[in-house]
Amino acid sequence: MPSQFNSGEILSIIMAWIVLSVAITYQSLVGSFTGTRSLDVVIAGFVATATGFILHEMGHKYVAIRRGYIAHFRLWIWGVVLTISIVTLSGGGLVFGAPGAVYITPAAAAVYGYDSGRGIVDPEEDNMIISAAGPGINLAFAIGFLLLSLSVPAGFLSTVAFYGLLLNVGLGSFNMLPVSLLDGAKIFRKGIPVGLGIAIPLWAMFIIFNFII
Repeated sequence: MPSQFNSGEILSIIMAWIVLSVAITYQSLVGSFTGTRSLDVVIAGFVATATGFILHEMGHKYVAIRRGYIAHFRLWIWGVVLTISIVTLSGGGLVFGAPGAVYITPAAAAVYGYDSGRGIVDPEEDNMIISAAGPGINLAFAIGFLLLSLSVPAGFLSTVAFYGLLLNVGLGSFNMLPVSLLDGAKIFRKGIPVGLGIAIPLWAMFIIFNFII
């Protein structure tokens, strides 16, 4: 199967990763230049963004390709501008994280010679499965980072686990809201049990780690 990656897309992914990583670690990144904050937080932020955002989007892309669709990540320039502007003006207190997303279109067979061999397809079911891939990855990484945080002493790994957990829970929980254009709306429209299976643990962890602990 020919690759659906190109140099422009890879550059867009890297740029989105850097922009969002800098945004969520802005306060620590600025502080690190004066030696007042540890770079551990900045590194942890980049790791968290790689799992919570980049792999979320690549999950959509991979599953879409496997089901016979064309899928490309596109940088949203206005999203990049808003992300940088808001985090700078707020001093890192507010983050708007939408530097880009995976866009999906049908008929990959006609363009790339890919044949999924699935015969008759249900576009709504495909949409649900492709949409579930992103927050599903967030849930898996959230659980993984939670287990890591419980098994390592305070230090670099615990910092990585902390940021990875919060970012994956935050992005996953938000994307699972049954609101138009978000993953949750596409998932719940076709499969409520699937939606609840992903959403409930993410929402529960979001409430616990943001309002209880």
